[in-house]
Parts: sequence; C-alpha cells; structure tokens
Amino acid sequence: MKHRAWRYILTMLSVAFLVVGPEVTPIKDSPAKAQAVERAPAAGTNQTWDSLVAAAKKEGMVVMYSAALTSQVRVALTQAFKAKYGINLEVSPFSRTSELVAKVQAEQRAGLYNVDVYGAGSNGMMQLLKPAGLLGALEPMLILPEVTDGKNWSTGKVPFVDKDKTFMGMTAVPLGGAIYNTTLIKKGEIAYYKDLLKPQYKGKITINDPTTTGAGGDFFLHLTVNIWDLDQARDYLRQLVVQQEAVIERDNRIHTESVARGKYAIGLAPNDSNLSALLDQGAPIDMAFFKEGVRLGYAASVIGMPVKSSHPNAAKLFVNWLLSKEGATVFSKVYGSPSLRNDVPTEGINPIFIRQPGEKIFPESERTLNHMQEVLKMTKQVITEYYK
Repeated sequence: MKHRAWRYILTMLSVAFLVVGPEVTPIKDSPAKAQAVERAPAAGTNQTWDSLVAAAKKEGMVVMYSAALTSQVRVALTQAFKAKYGINLEVSPFSRTSELVAKVQAEQRAGLYNVDVYGAGSNGMMQLLKPAGLLGALEPMLILPEVTDGKNWSTGKVPFVDKDKTFMGMTAVPLGGAIYNTTLIKKGEIAYYKDLLKPQYKGKITINDPTTTGAGGDFFLHLTVNIWDLDQARDYLRQLVVQQEAVIERDNRIHTESVARGKYAIGLAPNDSNLSALLDQGAPIDMAFFKEGVRLGYAASVIGMPVKSSHPNAAKLFVNWLLSKEGATVFSKVYGSPSLRNDVPTEGINPIFIRQPGEKIFPESERTLNHMQEVLKMTKQVITEYYK
C-alpha cells in the first residue's frame, strides 16, 4: 500500500505546477518574435487555395503540439503531408493536455509563439486551452469546400464542439470505459459498472488518473452527468481505490500496456489511441461495454489553433488538408477510429470502435464538458484522502 501511495504522491508533486480549469490564467500578449504573426488571412478574405499553398511552402513548416497521439499517428501525418506539399510537419507529443498548456504558456512568457496547431481531447480544449486564452477562432481557417460542406460530415455540419467554434473533433468512438485482459477475464463477465466492485477483482484494477483532463477524468464525468450523479460517482471511486485497491496510473501508454501484459486484469478509462495501437499488435485485450450506456467521445482527435503562430499559412493548409477526405483517411486509418466524415472508409478499424446498432450512447457536448471542474475537484478529494 505504501509504495503505491508514494508513487502517486511523487507523480503528483512532479506535476504540481500544472493546473486545470479556472486556475489556468490567460497570459497577456508578450512581444512576439518577428516571425510570429496573427493567423492570416482572416475570415472573409479572398485568399485562393493556390495562393495559400504558395504562402505555406514559403514558410516550410508546421509545428503541432499534441496530447496523447501515438508515434504511429505522428509519423503517418508527417510523411503524408510532406509527400503532398513538401512541407515539414513537426509534432511534439505530450502525455497530458495540462503539460501542453504549461509548455505553451512558458513559451509565450518568453515572447515565443512556436505552436501552429493544437491536438488534444475535447475536455482539455474546453477546460485548459480555452480558459487560458490559447485558442483562436477555428471556423475562419476552414476554406476548403469539402471541409466546410456539412453534407460531408456525419453530424450534418462541421463538428465543432464548443459554441464559439474554436475546436472540433475528427473521429468519434463509443468509449466503453474499461478494457480487460482476455486471458484473465471472460467476455461478458463485466457488464455493469458496479461489476468492478466484485471481490474477485480486488487488486486487479488500474485506473487512468481521474484527477486530470483526459480519459480518466472523462470517465468520471460520464458517470456523474450521464449515469449517476456527483455523490454516486464519488462513492464509486472511493470503493474502487479503498475496497478494490485499484492502482492509479498517470501514463496513458503504461496504463493500457499493464493490462495487455497481465499485470492487471482490468484497465478503467483507457486512452483509445494507445488501445488501438495495442489491438493492432494483437495484444490479448478487449473492451467491456457497460449496459448502462457508454459515451460517444472524440478522445484525442480534437484540433484547435492559436491566435498567433510562426507559420500561419502552413498551419492553415495543414488543418484544411487534415480535415479533407485525404487527410482524414490517413488519420482515421492509423489512429484506429472511424472518421466523422461520411466519405472515409472504416475498413481495417477494429469493430469495438464502431458504433453498433442498439448501443446506448451519450454524445459528448459542451453542456457535459461544463461539469468537468466539479468532477475533477471531487476525484482529487477522493484520491488525496486515500493517499494521505
């Protein structure tokens, strides 16, 4: 018990400076480097596609900061975009959106505007990047007709998540909430959320850190808003960590791999991109879909753009390409989740990530996301009490 407590405490101390929600304060504009400019041209201008491509090639690079995308996705996007336009895509990975925010804020304090495109989860965008003043309007940057035409999207419109249209999803999957090692757990053995409280699972569960934005926080947000209420979700988490001795894991990759290796039988709130990569490798894991209902989420396939960047035209070109059929196909295939575009094929995508007829689904929305702070406050209280 003690070694797990110290492990968690040291992890939390190492990221104590990374804050969420209202505690993340907007940074006033610092004098930017000469190459850092407002994204241009803005909405309503007459920039043609050919002129955008030409301007982007002169800049020669796009810098993307992304939370939780696998190395396979980063490599695939880099190679495809380079092959298409001859422009370098540099993707810097972050384990958590809070780490991404801290990096950007530190750069801006130094007058640097290095990042051109953000990639994160919708909660990270809503609870961290947006309150910190790090997101610019995304809608004006979309100029490719096949991107702006709502008929090409399964939602019937461009899938912006927030009402201000500063970020949008690219894929959506039914997120079951738990994975299990198929050599240790039988299919159908876990059917309801409270099945995880059965005595035989004591010491066999690992939870993706629920105290931060990401898969863990999203899971308890789902329980709070869609399934139960805050008090019931609190009691459930308390029973998991106290009664079941569930182990908290902050690293998305380690969380899923520990289940694949059989260190734990069950992984609660897995990151879907890491899960997809393991499934592609033939790992002995499967998803448990709870009968109370699952959430339909965008996971880490959400994009946004800053107000200022060093490569505004190249960034604009990249985002339009990424949201086109060509770019979305590359992303969906390697990311392992079905695209929100209607014209992107699903061949090769694991069926567990494709919505099935009759599944009870709770779509992600801004209304749901607005409850995130109270949920994170609750999870932190429970975990802190346990690890005193």
